[in-house]
Amino acid sequence: MPADLEAEDHPMRVVFLGMAVLAVVIAWSIPTTAHHSNALYFDMSKAITLEGEVLRMEWINPHILLFLQSKNDKGQSETWILHGSSLGNALRQVGSMKEQLKPGTLISARVWPPRNPLFLNDAQAVLLTRPDDARTSSRIVGAGEIRFSNGDVVAIGGGPSF
Repeated sequence: MPADLEAEDHPMRVVFLGMAVLAVVIAWSIPTTAHHSNALYFDMSKAITLEGEVLRMEWINPHILLFLQSKNDKGQSETWILHGSSLGNALRQVGSMKEQLKPGTLISARVWPPRNPLFLNDAQAVLLTRPDDARTSSRIVGAGEIRFSNGDVVAIGGGPSF
């Protein structure tokens, strides 16, 4: 039976297929608001402030990452990884300030410390791991607001505020 006759004989199939395609298109156009819990990754009852220099920004899915060079209490350099919003949300929140987040920029950042052991895999995704895993880093934190030296404040994640 020719394909054009088959569609005429089964109009409900054509309508169902069209509705299914429309549903998929609509579902893909809605941003995902939460695919995991911040409370699982980060201790939301504690907020810390980091100060340092932006090493680089990774504007990637599923979450942006800001790499911050800071000094600890002993004056030793440490690299922190600030786990921010999803790419789409971050671009909406940061907007024109994206250009200010260049390497070398001095900032202060409000963050949540990790609750559970975390590591950054080769695809630049922050994942849970075991405490005895050699890849574990205590310097992967949940990003909140950052403050530039001129006083401008912008949220790069859902973390704490100033």
